[in-house]
Amino acid sequence: MNAVIDDVPLDTAKLKRLREKCKLTQEEAAIRAGLKGRQAWNNIESGRRPNLQLQTLEKIAAALGVKAKDLLK
Repeated sequence: MNAVIDDVPLDTAKLKRLREKCKLTQEEAAIRAGLKGRQAWNNIESGRRPNLQLQTLEKIAAALGVKAKDLLK
């Protein structure tokens, strides 16, 4: 069962800062996280996709070299 995070806000500004600190484009970050492409990452980073599966959050965190909890407000 995949838990969906829908009541814990993702810190999208921090997500962007971490991606830029890693010198990754949205496309590169999406590939590292196993997402479908740049648009999927952009939707998350811009806040247009506020509800994430816990597994997706963990993959994004791993792609940026941080823990999932570090991406939450």
